[in-house]
Amino acid sequence: MRTDILDLHHFYESPLGAMAAASVAAPIKAAWGEAAGLRVAGFGFAAPYLAQFPHARATLALAPDAQGVMRWPTHDDRQPASNDEMTEDAPSPPPHTPGPIKNRACLVHEGYWPLPDRSVDRLLIVHGLEEVRDATRLMREVWRVLADDGHLIIVAAQRRGLWAAFDTTPMAAGRPWLRGQLNRLLEQSLFAPRTWHRALNFPPISHNLAYRMAPSLDRIGKMVWPGFCGALVVEAEKNVIQPVKGTPARVQRVARPKLSARFAPRPASVSAAISAPISASGRGHDPTRISRSPGQDK
Repeated sequence: MRTDILDLHHFYESPLGAMAAASVAAPIKAAWGEAAGLRVAGFGFAAPYLAQFPHARATLALAPDAQGVMRWPTHDDRQPASNDEMTEDAPSPPPHTPGPIKNRACLVHEGYWPLPDRSVDRLLIVHGLEEVRDATRLMREVWRVLADDGHLIIVAAQRRGLWAAFDTTPMAAGRPWLRGQLNRLLEQSLFAPRTWHRALNFPPISHNLAYRMAPSLDRIGKMVWPGFCGALVVEAEKNVIQPVKGTPARVQRVARPKLSARFAPRPASVSAAISAPISASGRGHDPTRISRSPGQDK
């Protein structure tokens, strides 16, 4: 069972959630910048992070069906105007299109998204992988909707981190991941991991002193205790052609049975005599026949 959308929303509205969003958003912003002119989509609960792309050609928040969905954006973030732009051949509108705020969030099945093939340039997964029913099927759908030169960023809870041990945060829900597990999932799904970042390097403590120290602890934790971060942030590229990994051929030794004298190969002279042509009388040379002189037949 997935975490309810209201629980996620209330967490990010809290001071601790705001600090967590700032820590996770930093590597995303460094990787994609403003994503100007690109089609950006998010799966899971990515709305707090999609708002940092006001110059994107189109933005769309995809919510899992078991989680629930909320209207997004709820205020004017100067987002593009319509969801019809999330198609491959749609023209690029000018940024900051004026007009009413339209909903950009929808409810989808984890393995079947209502998007055309290669319709997304940048895809962000936040709170979407930990509680998924079938991670392989999800990644296949991600590969389908992502453009050939598209990029993917996954934010996943880290198994060794403190955030996965505190059930007061969404990072403790579902299955946390290790870097090796996430790397294998990406490679098996035809994605090439490029950059890795560690976020949430401060403890998930709801206290005013902890809030003030969180930015400093986050910077120090990246250098001092990187293995105990709360979340892994990995950027990967889509592989259009899967490279064939060569494996050395195995040389298998086959035991040759030892033949008895009955089945032993014949000497060369015997084999040649047996294969000699038959004479006109119907007899060939028989090496086993005993030759006798004419006087011995009497």
